[in-house]
Amino acid sequence: MSLTKEEREAIVSFRIQKAKDTLAEAEGISTLNYWNAVANRLYYSCFYMTSALLIHNNYMAQTHRG
Repeated sequence: MSLTKEEREAIVSFRIQKAKDTLAEAEGISTLNYWNAVANRLYYSCFYMTSALLIHNNYMAQTHRG
């Protein structure tokens, strides 16, 4: 499936915001010392930002392995 430039920009923006929000969740959870949950939120923050970068450069991953 091919995305238009506008669609790609919208998805990239959404993923970047999702990465930032998830990072903020990790920071909040860290005050409770729930380190496994913090690691989970950090992982997903990186995942969302990486997927934004891939989409920005016209790569599409359908799974975590992709």
